[in-house]
Amino acid sequence: MKRTEVRQHVIDTIGKILVDKSLIQGQDDVMLSELELDEADFKEFFWILQNDFSIHLAPRIKADIAAASVHSPFGQLTLQGLIDLILIEQKQRSHH
Repeated sequence: MKRTEVRQHVIDTIGKILVDKSLIQGQDDVMLSELELDEADFKEFFWILQNDFSIHLAPRIKADIAAASVHSPFGQLTLQGLIDLILIEQKQRSHH
C-alpha cells in the first residue's frame, strides 16, 4: 500500500473517533497526544489500524502513545510518524 493510501486510511479512521476534526485536516505534524483521545479511543484506533493493515504494533508503543508521555520515545509521535510505523511494519511483514 502506498504512503498516500495509508495516510488517508489513518486520517479516515481517526476522523471517525475525533469530535474536532480540524486537528487532523492537512496536518501530518500533529502529535497524537494533541488529539485528546481517551484510552478507550486509542485502543479502538489501534485495533482498527492493526486489523485493517494486518500489522501488530507493540503493546509498549500503544501504551506510550495512549499515555502521551513527553518522556516516552513515542509520546510525541506525530500522525506522520504513525504512518511511517505502519509502513515499516507492513514492509517487515511482507519480508517474512
